[in-house]
Amino acid sequence: MRGDSLALAAPRPKAGGAGRAAEGGPLGKHLRRVLPEDVDRARRGRRAEAYGMRRRLQGFTSIDRLKACGRVPVNPVGGTVLRVSETDQGRRAGIAGTMSCGSPWSCPVCARRIAAQRAKDVAGVLTAVAKSGGSAGLLTLTMSHSRKDTLRDMWAALSAAWGSVTSGRGWVVDQETFGIRGWIRTVEYTHSPVTGHHLHVHAVITFTELTSADMMAEMSYRAFHRWERALTRKGFHAIADKGGLDMRPIHMTGESIEQVAEYVSKAAFEVASSATKKGRGDSRSAFEILADACQGDADSIELWWLWEATSLGKRQVTYSRGLREWARVGREKSDDEITAEDMHGEDQIALPAETWKAVRDEVADLLDAVELGGIPAAERWLRSRGLDYRLVASKPLDTIGGPGLVSRSGGSSD
Repeated sequence: MRGDSLALAAPRPKAGGAGRAAEGGPLGKHLRRVLPEDVDRARRGRRAEAYGMRRRLQGFTSIDRLKACGRVPVNPVGGTVLRVSETDQGRRAGIAGTMSCGSPWSCPVCARRIAAQRAKDVAGVLTAVAKSGGSAGLLTLTMSHSRKDTLRDMWAALSAAWGSVTSGRGWVVDQETFGIRGWIRTVEYTHSPVTGHHLHVHAVITFTELTSADMMAEMSYRAFHRWERALTRKGFHAIADKGGLDMRPIHMTGESIEQVAEYVSKAAFEVASSATKKGRGDSRSAFEILADACQGDADSIELWWLWEATSLGKRQVTYSRGLREWARVGREKSDDEITAEDMHGEDQIALPAETWKAVRDEVADLLDAVELGGIPAAERWLRSRGLDYRLVASKPLDTIGGPGLVSRSGGSSD
């Protein structure tokens, strides 16, 4: 186990930075147990919120692909298909045959799918580290800011500073000294009406051996030294003992790894309900800003447009070279690949174009009906609204209106 004192340690910040974080104990150590039905109810609630928020966002978004996401069929003259699968967690339903935007930063629906895959990948890497006898810590690096700083300039400075942390002779020495295997990085954003934009890095640092909290803290001090110098060159700065630095060991067990993986990918899990709207003086995440924008707040809409323009095309989660290959978690999928991936399950009900137009704004209700009551519940849901549909016969559906379909009218009786 690595834990001896270091001759190469950079000057330490005052108490209250990484040292305080290490004293807080490993991340993921304390988990609250919840019942499966509570988890499923919460999942359906998050889905309904995400679908509703996307629908409202499509009225003012600046991203053309997002305007069509989950709304416009891939086949412009066709409809969509209700698909159902049985899983270990219960019945799952979804809609196949619509366009997707693949935005991890701006689309409430695509962000959830992308984050779920990213969290799975991060958990896979951490599991491989644990099995190899290694360890990991969560490093957070922030930068000082004010209302005059632009989001674009801040993001450019952050990217340059992270590049300085993970390159050059200092990084090579750190890898050898601390046994660093690699890193996984994501960027988190909040905005405050008092201090403006705020960006910071969350990075999972993986080690080849069991590494003490003190050693992880030493490593973080050295990383912060390079971070601070690079920010200064870009006209920014950071103060370690005022929140600029945090390093916490990760508890390397199964449930804890999943929790930390979701935390690293949490930008996509933060679809906020307007019912939890924050006060005007509070910091808000991007999706909390969106929640206020969807309620018609003009300042939030303008801030959201800025967020869309600045985050567009940027990667949400990045890995050090070779780490994924070492962990054998497979090739990294792009955001578009994740959202365009064919959902598992069987085609059950074909929804013609006119029916889909009537259904698309309340599709979450239809999916809930299917998951709770099966296909009979979906049929009742459609018939109660006088909508036409077609049951798919035993073989998979190839095209809307093609062979293998059994017609049903919305006007038919039970």
